[in-house]
Amino acid sequence: MAGNITLDNLVSVSELSHGGVSKTLSRVGNNNPIVVMRNNKPAAGVISPDEYRRLTEAEEDFALYLEAEERMKKGDGTRLGMDDVFGKEYKPVDDGYVPEFE
Repeated sequence: MAGNITLDNLVSVSELSHGGVSKTLSRVGNNNPIVVMRNNKPAAGVISPDEYRRLTEAEEDFALYLEAEERMKKGDGTRLGMDDVFGKEYKPVDDGYVPEFE
């Protein structure tokens, strides 16, 4: 996750409007979230595209986890076999790979 919010991560709206955008964005690029303050209150958060992508994927993964958990609670215990999932014509490929287990 990105760094902690410190005084170095706070920037005022007036600082941004007076030419501080480029400097602020370069700090975000170094994986530091920035909190934009308006009237001494947080008005916006600025994060890097990589951090945004990571957070979005984490949110999607968590939603899928909750959905799976709900399905398991409501399920009747029926489990699907390989034929149910892949069809009767499915034939596994023997590629010679042997997993190593301890």
